[in-house]
Amino acid sequence: MTAEPARIRSESVDELVAPAARRSLPAPNLGDRGALSLRREVTARLLRARAIERTPPEAYGFSVTAASWLYLITCTLYRWYFRSQCFGIEHLPQGPVMLVANHGSHVLSWDGANILSACLLDAEPPRLVHGMGHHRLMELPILGSVARRIGAVDGRRPACLSLLRDGATVLTFPEGTRALERPFRQRYQLAPFGHGFVHVAMESGASVVPVAVIGAEEEAPLLANPTWLKRLVRTPVAPITPTLLIPLPVRYRIHFGPPIRLSGPATPERVTDGVKQVRDTLIDIVQRGLAARRHVFF
Repeated sequence: MTAEPARIRSESVDELVAPAARRSLPAPNLGDRGALSLRREVTARLLRARAIERTPPEAYGFSVTAASWLYLITCTLYRWYFRSQCFGIEHLPQGPVMLVANHGSHVLSWDGANILSACLLDAEPPRLVHGMGHHRLMELPILGSVARRIGAVDGRRPACLSLLRDGATVLTFPEGTRALERPFRQRYQLAPFGHGFVHVAMESGASVVPVAVIGAEEEAPLLANPTWLKRLVRTPVAPITPTLLIPLPVRYRIHFGPPIRLSGPATPERVTDGVKQVRDTLIDIVQRGLAARRHVFF
């Protein structure tokens, strides 16, 4: 097994953050572009991103028409509500990519939506990112259908492998639902990672890119996660936050790390080492991103 992230640790915070500022698009006033202009841009980039994959993503429920409207919402929030900044997006390699990110959005997955929007608007070429959804969430009649239209798939291993073998980009949160139960006082303290993503990376040959998301933990602080409510809504978590469904206008900062290549047979030792390597690298980028942040909202 080989990996490349060691050089991150020798860089300063400024060196980690600054290079990608060139790649991040400016956030003009909404009136300067307008929703129609943004939708044209989103649709054009979705078509370019879709063409990268050997199997049309429609096979998984994706729809360019529906996705262009959904991405119009997420990209508008990305640019003008969260005023998101992405750093290091030039690290995205060619070929299949597995994005491995920390999870912090407690109600709706705005952290995932910001990563998807960054890869569509700020990456060159643009990438259609397929989120790996929890199978119980993907089975919900409305939320699951909307997620599939934008490119998400059931997070089980076969779908992920199939996408990566077709040259796609997938997003996984290996903390799983444990991250959504994290109290505010423990924000950005990553939970243990599952091992499935390393098995998939080794089997598919995909590059692993750690993605540190700064801002999600403050967007909707967790007050409670009652068991009775989880049973009622039939979801793995049922967070109660002071903002309900509306996130606070925090400033998102998304840091893409250098790609990690995991190779060799997926023995228990190699898998464990791979999980530790990726998790340690992501923790390091998260901490550097937090140190570079001057304010939650600015």
